[in-house]
Parts: sequence; structure tokens; C-alpha cells
Amino acid sequence: MRGPLFSGPLGSASVLEAILRRLRGVGTTVVIGPSWLGDTLSAEIPTVLLVEPEERQRARRLARRARAAGRRLAVVVAGVELPLAPGTVDALVIENVAALDTAESTEWLATLIPTLRDDGRLIAADVTEDPAEEARLASLWLGAALTHITQERPRDGVVLTAGRAPSPSIVRTRFEIGADLAATAPSASSAAASSLADEVSFTIDVTES
Repeated sequence: MRGPLFSGPLGSASVLEAILRRLRGVGTTVVIGPSWLGDTLSAEIPTVLLVEPEERQRARRLARRARAAGRRLAVVVAGVELPLAPGTVDALVIENVAALDTAESTEWLATLIPTLRDDGRLIAADVTEDPAEEARLASLWLGAALTHITQERPRDGVVLTAGRAPSPSIVRTRFEIGADLAATAPSASSAAASSLADEVSFTIDVTES
């Protein structure tokens, strides 16, 4: 398995296999990143791809191709607010965290971590050869109270930083998540991406022109 030609080092077979190795059997994976990554991962695992509103037309074409190929891909339009309810996401894959400064990265993680279910996975894929940047990413994961933190360089120039969600009690205390929020917030994650398309109103409608 490889990404398209324009995917760069993240699209290499070794990187994609390293990501998939951490995700097989976990459940539905939400991808916040390039559309090719969500499309490629969906060949093996149920995947939800979050796209920005301006990418709607391209995302609709991607959804059509995925459906025709039998891939388990749901494409969801996301605005400023992530359509992810607290404690519902099996796994999240994000990329280019290294491009954010420490304050921005910390805020981004504080937004994402509460959406993970107990023991849910968070994986960041970054293109960097800088050992100092690799260490900074690890410290961000530690500072966000993630557990089972590991880093891997599946090829030169790419580092994967992975961790698991802290316990629900730590999430509630650390990130001030109200218990009633999980029951009312819309969710873009479910047991299977195949059923998600029928449950979430903002999923791309592949029948539209």
C-alpha cells in the first residue's frame, strides 16, 4: 500500500503500514489531515475523514470513488467546531503537529483528547528529521496526560508519535468536560463507518451533483 505520488514521505509503504499496525482491530479511525490519507487507510480499516467546507466538492468525488471501490470511508464536513462527541472516538490520526508552536499544539491536543474513548488512540504523523522536534512532540504527548506513549521512525524524515487516552476521570478533571456534554453533542464516530453515513446529517451525500 502506498499513497499517491504527491503524498511525499508520509505516503510511503513503510509509513502507512506503521500507522495501520497501530490501528487494526481498534475500531473506526477519524482522520484529520489530507484526503488521500483517509482514502488510503480506508482500504483496510473503517475510516471517517473530516474535511473543511471549502473542500466539499472534492470530498464528494472522493466519497463516490470510495463507495464504488467498496472502501469503508465516510467523509464529513467539519467547521470550526469538531463534530466529535466526548468519549466516542476509537482512534484519531492527525498530521503536521510539528508545524504548530507549543501553545497551539497544546490547545489542539486539549480539543482532541476529550473526544477519545477510554483507551482510544491518538497518532500524529510528522515530516521532520530534527531530533529536538521529535523530543518536543513526545513532551507534548506527556504533557497532555496520554499514556502508552511511543515514537517510531518508519523511514527517514518521518516520525510517528502515538499514545492512548487517559482515564475518563483524568479527562474530566484535566480538560473540564461536563458529563452531560457527551450525551448531547453530535458525533462523527460510531462502531462502523458504514453505519455512520446514515446517522450523521453532515456526512457528504454522494448522490448530490
